[in-house]
Amino acid sequence: MASFLKLARLANQAVAAQKALERPLAPPVGRFQRSLAFAAHRGFAVSLVISAGLALGLLAASSDAAWLAWLRIALGLVLIAEGLLLATDWRGARRLTLWRMRRGETVGVRLPLTQRVVRSLASPGLQLLGIVWLGAGILAATLALPQLV
Repeated sequence: MASFLKLARLANQAVAAQKALERPLAPPVGRFQRSLAFAAHRGFAVSLVISAGLALGLLAASSDAAWLAWLRIALGLVLIAEGLLLATDWRGARRLTLWRMRRGETVGVRLPLTQRVVRSLASPGLQLLGIVWLGAGILAATLALPQLV
């Protein structure tokens, strides 16, 4: 019985230590960080829309129109820019994007296990998404280049 109580006390200490290690996302400091947070968050939303458009067949549309090739190149460059921003975490862009996504939440509320797991995987997930967007942007731009030449 004593070992069970000791184990329970150690588990409680581990949970308290984990809570102490979890720091809330700090808001951006300064004009540059605020504008980077805004750009990264808006770029995230725009890149989601572009990804949906590319997945639904914008790349597959066959046309000799020069404007469509330029559109594909522009969309590819936007995906490359946002992908690089999230994949490299330039100046904390992932943290700032997550802060913008979570800024309306209340602080100090105990979250369910599933939400805690999602929060812990959010930054690596954004990094992976950045790598995917980087590849998709390169693909979109390279497929559009032969139509211009």
